[in-house]
Amino acid sequence: MKLWIGKNKHAITAFLLSFCCAFLSLVIFIVLGGGVFSLSNDYNAQEWSFNMFASQAIKNGDVFWNWNIDLGSDFVTTFSFYNLGSPFFWIMLLFPIKSIPYLMGWVYMLKYAVAGLTSYLFLERFSQHKKISVCCSLLYAFCGFQCCNLVFYHFHDVVALFPLLLLGLEIMMKERKKGVFALAVFANAFLNYFFFVGEVIFVIVYFVVRFFCEEWKNVKRVPQCMWEGILGTGMAGALFVPSCMGVLNNTRFSEKISGLGLVLFDWKDYLRNVKALILPAENMAKAATLSEFNWYSVSAYLPLVGIVLVVAYLIRSKGTWLKRMIVACFAMMFIPAFNNAFVLFTSEPYRRWYYMMVLMLVLASQEVLEHRKEYPIVQGGIYSLGLIGGICLILCSMDKENIGNVIYRPVIFGIMVAVAIGGVIVTCVVTTRLYKHMLPVLTVSIMCVAVFTTGLTIYTYRQNDEHGSSQDTYHDVVGTGENLERDVLPYRYKFWENYYNRGLASYLPTRNSFSSTVSSSIFELYDMLGEHRHTIGVNGPEGTDELLGAGYFVANYEDDNLQEITSYHNGFQQIWVYDIKSLPIGFAYDSYMTQTEFLELSQENRACGMLRCLVVRDDDEQKVEGVLRHVTMQDEEIRVDKKEEYIKARSEDTISGFKYDTSGFQAEITLDEEKYVFFSVPYDAQWKAEVNGKSTEILNINGLMAVKTEKGRNQIVFSYTALYFKIGVAISIISALILIAWCVIIRSGTREKRGNKEWATKRKKG
Repeated sequence: MKLWIGKNKHAITAFLLSFCCAFLSLVIFIVLGGGVFSLSNDYNAQEWSFNMFASQAIKNGDVFWNWNIDLGSDFVTTFSFYNLGSPFFWIMLLFPIKSIPYLMGWVYMLKYAVAGLTSYLFLERFSQHKKISVCCSLLYAFCGFQCCNLVFYHFHDVVALFPLLLLGLEIMMKERKKGVFALAVFANAFLNYFFFVGEVIFVIVYFVVRFFCEEWKNVKRVPQCMWEGILGTGMAGALFVPSCMGVLNNTRFSEKISGLGLVLFDWKDYLRNVKALILPAENMAKAATLSEFNWYSVSAYLPLVGIVLVVAYLIRSKGTWLKRMIVACFAMMFIPAFNNAFVLFTSEPYRRWYYMMVLMLVLASQEVLEHRKEYPIVQGGIYSLGLIGGICLILCSMDKENIGNVIYRPVIFGIMVAVAIGGVIVTCVVTTRLYKHMLPVLTVSIMCVAVFTTGLTIYTYRQNDEHGSSQDTYHDVVGTGENLERDVLPYRYKFWENYYNRGLASYLPTRNSFSSTVSSSIFELYDMLGEHRHTIGVNGPEGTDELLGAGYFVANYEDDNLQEITSYHNGFQQIWVYDIKSLPIGFAYDSYMTQTEFLELSQENRACGMLRCLVVRDDDEQKVEGVLRHVTMQDEEIRVDKKEEYIKARSEDTISGFKYDTSGFQAEITLDEEKYVFFSVPYDAQWKAEVNGKSTEILNINGLMAVKTEKGRNQIVFSYTALYFKIGVAISIISALILIAWCVIIRSGTREKRGNKEWATKRKKG
């Protein structure tokens, strides 16, 4: 044990120093929160609920179709982006579900510590002084990207494991070891499919700049690199395959960048990019400058040192692969087409790849610290101060009458500038004037700035929390659903606002949620209703609640116009539950209109249009016209004030005996003639349906489902095959077996070759 600790003492130190900084940054807020760590915005609204929900789903076995995700969604597709592939999430599975909000602050510290460890393991390969790598690992773990993204809890998982990807590539290329890169690819692909796509792009650029341009003969290693990359991705197939299939039709991925947007940013974006390198990160919900808020993760600041050491490296180094790599990163940073390649050229100008660039900036900083006498650090500091002064001058001299205010929070902006300037001065003084004690002083200084900037960002985020305290937030998010009945399907709950995922936290069936990875058919539904759903569920036009089976309304206010069922206090505020006399999630139609005709309705009448008749795709009209009567705009005028009439008509033929589980559902309905039965369940190609034991076609009804039924009693059974997940599991198993077999064969061949060589040597001597 002592030998192992002695051999790995620097790696352990890197882990512990990062954990220490994270502890000092977070612990005061955990104490103030009564044991709960809270922030605001997406952290409070999503992260608590998502981790509690996913934990409950796994423990319940609801891992295929899950009825409590919005209108219902594939569990793996929905949560693979957030937590399913995260080792940090699986640690929390060991604890009771209600303890998760209390655990997440401590797990956050662990993520920072792992980021420090993995970055150290990568950095020390390029250094002869491991203590310098320990110091520089702090720059990566507490960079501005980590700071501004504190509200995105799951982003820190990605930052923690990314260095392993480049480390695996280095080991494969430099040491010729087989399988290490494949395992690194697996870890990152399994962790988060979305970020992994961007990482693949970065690794390709890294490979070309680092190895291909360095030695042409490295092109021979491309097949092995691709082979291990394929195997690693294949091993992640259990999550990767269903996730990729699930997001193909997500509207957030269908809106692409085009035209001048490919080559030019808005002028503010250029200033943001420069500011991202030279100033500490800020609260994205209440940005200090250029806009009142910005959710694109625009920060790459290295605590204390900023870009002082990077500039010094760029000035002096000539023809090195790292210089070319940093220049490539800056090109990707400032050219929209390259920047948006990391998000598959979608229209949103996210900078959620900056953590990869940060690792390159840290590597350059390490090189300068290791050979600081050879680099013009003071000159780098002067250039950095010039950029800081230039940004301040530009922002302060803007024409507020024509452009508008660009400094929204001058106090926070002033603190950021002071920290940046102070960091430049300290960096220059410590690295050029201190020799014997340079490294410990610099390390402590970086730790102090890391704790301060992280703590300040946490503080400013917490100021956005409308509840006022962590415990109030906890009781509101977690406590609201504790007194509600669980088994209410075929009806759903609706909560008074769509922002907080109270239903998810309490594992309840709801018709609204704050999640961008729900079934793509839910996005289709709201697009057809005329209210685009981006990340947060929308109310929809009048009649949407009844259409979607929202039988119970949960509110934080009294409503004399609704029938109250019960009321209770959730630990923060009084809650009322109302019966809103809704339809169940399944009912029959005797008439139809085409989708083209439906889209001619005004937006306010569309939900009622779906209550009046079945809305079929134009291509499906011939399938229903012999069964249902065609309703046209000329036949009658569909209006909101007829909603109760439509509901009464639909309530004559509703389902009964509804049973459900993670593999599907079944229901009964008795009809006086052939009809189509509609279910407000998102359409998915993985659904199969039977009516009275006979396979039947499922129609896509504006993103929901309907099947043809017979006269008399009908037994309807829907089965969710989870085909993509099963295919992904099969690919994972096959890929893992191939990798094991390949490594065994390679190792056996190596041993045999070594043995033959030794035998030949002995024979020659003999």
